[in-house]
Amino acid sequence: MKKMKKFKKGAASFYIVAISTLILVIIAASFAAVIISEITRTSNDDLAQSAYDSALAGVEDAKLAYYNYQSCLEGNAGKVALNNDKNISCEEIRYLIEDSNSCDMVAKILGRIPEDNDGQEVLIEEKVDGGANNMQQAYTCVKVTDVLPNYLGTLSSSNDFTKVIKPKFEDTSAANISSIVVSWQADNEDFTAKYSNFSNEGIFGEEAPAPAVISVGLVQTAGTFNLSDFDMTQGDRTDRGTLYLVPTDQDNLQSTDKYEVASNGYIGKKGFLKSNDKTVKNKPYAVYCDNDNDNGGFVCSVTIELPDPVNSDYRSDETFMVVLSAPYANWNFDFEVKFCEKNGNSDGKCVREVQNEDGILARETVSAKLKDVQVGIDSTGRANDLYRRVETRLEPPDTGYPYPLYAIQVLGESNGSLIQKDVTPTCEWNFGDATGPRGLCDNT
Repeated sequence: MKKMKKFKKGAASFYIVAISTLILVIIAASFAAVIISEITRTSNDDLAQSAYDSALAGVEDAKLAYYNYQSCLEGNAGKVALNNDKNISCEEIRYLIEDSNSCDMVAKILGRIPEDNDGQEVLIEEKVDGGANNMQQAYTCVKVTDVLPNYLGTLSSSNDFTKVIKPKFEDTSAANISSIVVSWQADNEDFTAKYSNFSNEGIFGEEAPAPAVISVGLVQTAGTFNLSDFDMTQGDRTDRGTLYLVPTDQDNLQSTDKYEVASNGYIGKKGFLKSNDKTVKNKPYAVYCDNDNDNGGFVCSVTIELPDPVNSDYRSDETFMVVLSAPYANWNFDFEVKFCEKNGNSDGKCVREVQNEDGILARETVSAKLKDVQVGIDSTGRANDLYRRVETRLEPPDTGYPYPLYAIQVLGESNGSLIQKDVTPTCEWNFGDATGPRGLCDNT
C-alpha cells in the first residue's frame, strides 16, 4: 500500500512537469512565430520601400530623358550628349517619345541598358556597408508621354490655391471645345466633410466647407479683340467669366434668390454669361457631391458649357485659359479638368453613349487630348521579386504668358497695413514695417 501511494505521487509530478513543459514549448513556439512574422514583415517593408525608390529613380531618369526630347524640339541639331558619353540622334529620341510607347524608351534615350542585358531593365546600384546590390533593385518599365486626356493638379497654399491652365490640343483647336468638366476633392483624401447648409441665411457657414468651394474662371477672345470686350456680356457671347461652385450633399435643391443649382451636374453657357453681365445678379452654383459616383475618384464634378467669344465664333488658341481657385480653402486637394469637343456629344453634356464588349450601353466623357500641357510618367520599380508602380504628372515651364493673381498685394499685420497711393505696379511693398526695407519699392 505504501508503494502504491508513492507511485501515485510520482505520476502526479510527471504529469505536472509534462504539462508545464508543453506550455513552455507552446509559448516559445508562439514567440518564435511572432519574431519570424516581424522579421518577414520588416523584410517586406524594406523590399517595398526599395521597389518604390527604384520607381522614383525611373521618374528622375524620365525627367532627364524628356529634357533631351525638348532639346531636340528646340532645334538642337544632330546628336544629344548624354551623361554616359553615349549619343543618340534627335530622330530616335522623337520616335521613342512620340511613337514607340515602349517600356525601355527612357533607358534607350539615356543609354542606361548594357548591350548584354536582354531584360531591358535598368539596375540601380545600392551598396550597403561596401557590399553589392543585394536587393537587385531596378526600374523595369518607364513610359513618358505629353499627350494626355485630362489635366490633373493640386490646389494648395504653395500656389496660392490658384491654378492657371492654358490648354493646347493634339488633334483639335480651342474653337472646337464646347464645355469643360471640372472635378475636385479625391475621395481617397483625408478630409472631414462639412457641407454648406443652404437652408441657413448664409451659404458658406462659419467654417471653410469641405469639399472646398472653388471658382472657375474663363478667359477667351477671338483672333482680334479690344480690352473693352472683357467688361461685359454681349448677347450670348463673352470673353470672360467666373463661376463659384459650392459643394452640397443635398440632391433636391431648387434655385433661389441666393444661389443657382447645377442641375444633374450641368451648368449651361448662361453661367459664364451672367457672371460677366453687370445688369443681372451673379449667384454661386450649388453642386451636388457624392462619394458613391462615377466621377473618376473625385467627390465633386460638374460640366460647364462654354459660350462663344465676342465678335466671333472662333475661339483663339493663344488666349484661351481656365483659372481654378479655392478662395476659402485651408488644406490641399486634387482636381481634374477635361476639355470636351463639340462633335460626338449626344446630349450637350460632354458625354456620349458607347457599347462595350458585352453589348451594354455605357456613358463616357468625350474629351480632347491635351498636348505639351503636362508630361505623364509611368514608372515601375523592382526589388528582388517585389514591384511598385508610380504614376505622376510634370508641368513643363511655360513663361510665354503672364497671368496676375491679384491687382495689389498687401503685406504685414492687418492693423499696420495701409494702402499707399503711389506704388510702382511691378513692385512688392512691405506695408507692415514703415521703417524697414521696402524691397523693390525702395525710395518710391
